[in-house]
Amino acid sequence: MTAPAASGAAPSLPGARPTPSGDRATPPEGRSTPPEGRSVLPGDRTVPRRLVHKRAVEQVLTTGVAECGGRLLGSAQLPRLHRYFNDTCAPYYDLLLVGEAARQTVEAMAHELLGVPLDSPFVLSDLAIELTGPEALRVGPVPVDLGVELHIDSARRRRDGSVRALRGTAVCRVAEREAARFSGTLRFLEAGAYAELRAGPATPAPPATGVPPRSAPAAVGRTDPRNVVLGRIRHKGEETVARLVCDPGDPVFFDHPLDHLPGMLLMEAGRQIALAARARTAAVPATELVATSCRAGFREFAEHTDPVWCRARPTAAGTIEAVVEQRGRPAALLEVAVARVTDRGIVP
Repeated sequence: MTAPAASGAAPSLPGARPTPSGDRATPPEGRSTPPEGRSVLPGDRTVPRRLVHKRAVEQVLTTGVAECGGRLLGSAQLPRLHRYFNDTCAPYYDLLLVGEAARQTVEAMAHELLGVPLDSPFVLSDLAIELTGPEALRVGPVPVDLGVELHIDSARRRRDGSVRALRGTAVCRVAEREAARFSGTLRFLEAGAYAELRAGPATPAPPATGVPPRSAPAAVGRTDPRNVVLGRIRHKGEETVARLVCDPGDPVFFDHPLDHLPGMLLMEAGRQIALAARARTAAVPATELVATSCRAGFREFAEHTDPVWCRARPTAAGTIEAVVEQRGRPAALLEVAVARVTDRGIVP
């Protein structure tokens, strides 16, 4: 789950631990704890790919992390031309893009600031992403730099003091305006523990020799067929059902070989089935809808060997409840809030 190493180097700075590139940035004179970390972090290059468990440099979003005045701070830049993350019909940065930027930054913090070894695989048991200030994420003429501050709610340590698991919330800001919140529970496994955990059912990804037919991009709020992860969508009463389409050669979801389907793919499938379900009940095109929050609980690993199905239905609270299942057992349970994009902005 870790990626090959990369490195960099630069000058130093008192009051903040070095960023993964080796940079230390200086806070403004007379201010030791800046509002949200932008002045502590240079942000002029991405961190080494190994810190965010990526193999392709082009998939790295995090630009730095630092500890300053007891605060865990990070930064990331949101792309405007990413094949997957920017394939939306709305003039806003995508919910899962913000979540991926936050996830990468938290992982870099864990390695660089909390001492988690680079060979420690991460296991996510639950996570939530919510756009708390979507107008701050409107796409404009210049890239958006995201400030990330991690607040740790609880942490479990081993006898040697190393972090075993943590639960926390990453507050994401754009130019000091809160834009989103990312929260979840991470477990850090010791070397060899992941192989033991996956002993038996784990199978390598099959060769990318062909991908089953996908649904029409517009049906799930996309424009590029490569970014559709659902097959034919069917409606059975209040339930919307589709099979997950997995392409093991996809450079985003399978940046490096995995012995299971990644959580981001399961979340994207949940989001797409939620948009299709809401489009049907609201009688509006999915291209006019966006997901504004997503809560996910991961129950089991989804394997490459058997079909994965996605099911969604509306809840009494107005959200969409989705289940991603395999062999009749839930691999992930999701609750997705969907809103409509109008000339006035995003409205419920």
